[in-house]
Amino acid sequence: MTSIEKKIVGPMVAVATPFKEDYSVDFDAFASNLNFMINKGLSNGNSTLLIGGAGGEHPALNVNERIDLMKIAIDSTDGKVPVLTSIQHTDWREIVRMAVAASKLGIYGCQLGPTYYYMPTSNDVLDLFKRVSSETDVNIMIYHTWWDGFIMDFDLLDQLVEISNVNSIKWSHEDIQLFKEGLERYSGKVSMIDNSGNHILSNIYGATGFITHLSSFWPEYPRLIWDSMIEKNYDKTKKLLSGFKSDWMKWVGKVVQETGGEGPFIKVAMELVGLKAGPPRPPSKTPSKNLINELDEILNKHNVPRYK
Repeated sequence: MTSIEKKIVGPMVAVATPFKEDYSVDFDAFASNLNFMINKGLSNGNSTLLIGGAGGEHPALNVNERIDLMKIAIDSTDGKVPVLTSIQHTDWREIVRMAVAASKLGIYGCQLGPTYYYMPTSNDVLDLFKRVSSETDVNIMIYHTWWDGFIMDFDLLDQLVEISNVNSIKWSHEDIQLFKEGLERYSGKVSMIDNSGNHILSNIYGATGFITHLSSFWPEYPRLIWDSMIEKNYDKTKKLLSGFKSDWMKWVGKVVQETGGEGPFIKVAMELVGLKAGPPRPPSKTPSKNLINELDEILNKHNVPRYK
């Protein structure tokens, strides 16, 4: 693995996209939230930022907004932490447009999965990645979205990781054995980011980081989890995960019964600690008052810092 690939390490933060009450993007709040995380210690070598992904409500954003978020992110972070962005879309031309913009702006990498709605074949996926690679030299992170119905087999992944600017995989799998085999197979070639919540298992099998929403409102906590895994102190990791993370996931499970998307639960937490996040874009909606009060109690229980 090259030194460049080793930049993708630690918690990869699925950064929320703040909206104003009229649902327009609040770019000032977005910049402020990025600075908040950097001021709390996120930097090159211990974290990465993923903007405009599912946590950033990319299906509810248009392409111009997504490119504007890239500009703000690069200006705000000023090279202090690697910035990646999602370029997923149903139209390959828009995917290429975002990839080219990302490269010009200095985005470190682009998250790319198969196009959705129409079920692709392996050849379709390979063609898409080759098209994007031929148009730009930006780093590409393979996003294995198996829950959308398309499962990448190792024959396909073997070909994708040989594309010159593919340098990472955001990895999960419905089959735990294949999840482990994928980590063993590719961790020596590209950076592997766990997107399954199997923090300890993925670390043992070669993952260089994990996806998280929690750094958006409590940056110190995922860093403690990551540091414990670097030290191979898995007893400490288990204790940390069985604390706030466990209560958080149970609460998130209730939110997704009320409304879809990732914005609703991330933004409630951010607002409760004193950060500006605003509402999610419709049809997603802010969780009920009862659930907001329940999260407030969870934050108090675990002494999550407040900033207001």
